[in-house]
Amino acid sequence: MESAAKKPWWQMTRTPATGFWLGGLWLVFSVSRWWSLEPSGSWVGPASGTLFTLLGASYLASATADLRRRRTVAAG
Repeated sequence: MESAAKKPWWQMTRTPATGFWLGGLWLVFSVSRWWSLEPSGSWVGPASGTLFTLLGASYLASATADLRRRRTVAAG
């Protein structure tokens, strides 16, 4: 009995389009967070800006890899 293929461990969304949308949204959040930083010496602002940037980059990388994998499979 064969089961359906599982998605790769790195794939964060079901479709590349969703990954691009979510990645773009997180990057907008990160830009707005970095833009609104105040020199107060608190670690929360830079930490959240870094987290948002990493989340956006992760979603974009996952979507790009998934898109390339789908194109490779479709091409044969």
